[in-house]
Amino acid sequence: MPWPVYLALKHLFPTGRRVRAASGWRALILAVAVSTVSFIALLGFLWWRGVFSRLWDQAPSFWPLAGQFSLVWLYLTLGALFVAVVFRCTPFFNAMSIFGIMLGVTVLITVQSVMNGFSSEYEEVFIKTQGHLNIYGDGPINNPEEVAQLARSVPGVKLAEPVIYGRVMLRCNGTPAFPLVRSFDVNTPGLPRNPLADTLVAGSIDDLDDQHILLGRGLADQLGAHLGDKVEVYTMHMFDQIKKDAVPLPRELIVAGVFDTGFAMYDENTAAVTLRLLRELDGLTNEAGNIEVRLDNDDMGHLLDVKAALEKQLAPLNQKRHAAGDNVTLSVYTWQEMNQDQLQILFVEKSVMFYIMIVIVIVAAFCILCSLATSVVRKTREIGVLGALGARPSQVAAVFCLQGLLIGLVGALLGVGLSLILLHFRQPIVEAFVDQRLLIEFYKFYSFPVQYRTLDFVKIIGFTFVISTLAGVLPAWWAARLKPAECLRYE
Repeated sequence: MPWPVYLALKHLFPTGRRVRAASGWRALILAVAVSTVSFIALLGFLWWRGVFSRLWDQAPSFWPLAGQFSLVWLYLTLGALFVAVVFRCTPFFNAMSIFGIMLGVTVLITVQSVMNGFSSEYEEVFIKTQGHLNIYGDGPINNPEEVAQLARSVPGVKLAEPVIYGRVMLRCNGTPAFPLVRSFDVNTPGLPRNPLADTLVAGSIDDLDDQHILLGRGLADQLGAHLGDKVEVYTMHMFDQIKKDAVPLPRELIVAGVFDTGFAMYDENTAAVTLRLLRELDGLTNEAGNIEVRLDNDDMGHLLDVKAALEKQLAPLNQKRHAAGDNVTLSVYTWQEMNQDQLQILFVEKSVMFYIMIVIVIVAAFCILCSLATSVVRKTREIGVLGALGARPSQVAAVFCLQGLLIGLVGALLGVGLSLILLHFRQPIVEAFVDQRLLIEFYKFYSFPVQYRTLDFVKIIGFTFVISTLAGVLPAWWAARLKPAECLRYE
């Protein structure tokens, strides 16, 4: 092992009495005391926030709740013991630098993984509810079955069905709601099942016909509707008939199922009926609003290839329809293009939070700089001895640069471990401090999503290595400029 590396390790983790003391009873007693005080403070905070009453209502009995709090105290004790060992194994300033890097990496990975989770959940919801591709016209699409059949002939297309969306008023048990209703083409034989059918938590898609309706989970809760209940449906076409002095009666439908996509905003504002029924309710004959296209996989490259092939197939169809007097031009849009604004907002939020949280790592780098600068002052005599023994200035500088790199390495590894632990227990932590209703109201998801991406880990750890190494450059340059004769003279 090169001696600069050995000296860097020796200074970061000195051996001898300090390490032996790290495993002694003093560290254990200190850890238990600190964890107990922290646990009591946590209990006081939970009581002040009113979390105790909510947890007590959710717990089946006293002992499961007591067991959970015992685990919390145990985790706090293990964490405090780990901190005590680190502070006993390495000098104080080095330990503070390591924990600074650890906290910075923890925050960065946690924030990025949670934001990735939200982005992934939104993407999954968009694909699940809207399809991979959609064929729209600059007006209602006439004879949509022809367009759908053409789309199904393109390789890679799993399902293509005409869809109509419309705003309706539903009334059940005297409670009104104004959701968006979409159609399912269940009357055409041979079509694969729409993926939304797999989100049903009550009822069956096989029960959906012209006399039944599917409700989103949140919408069913708003209306107080259950399977078998009757729901009155009012459409804009009915109100147009009222203007013509007609008195249309509401259409009564039976609740055949409840779906749960996991996205509260969609589930609270969406219902589904058959395509034939929605055409009848809206006074349409053979039109559709768009053609929903679903592919056999979610690969982005495959999506773009299918879009290009579909546009190539639609070009002669547009010319044929224009020649026949139909001036509606058909165009293909991906789910990213249809939801560009929401995806851009998520990207901006993730980027801004990354650049804000990265300040923590930069602050920790200043701690490393101060620690190494203090080390240069304390090790002035040793630096002089190394110079007198023939060490080159670059080798002396390498000792301090390597110390910064090692501090960054240890802090990054600890930060990755802590972030994985926090993300694993994210749901209980969030529910302990935040009411789940607020999570649903503001973020529209029933659970806290997370997704790990290797690229984010590589970027964060790489940046930590670079900033930690650069933090040791100034002290290393200072140490390299010291003259051995002057160091030994003043010491």
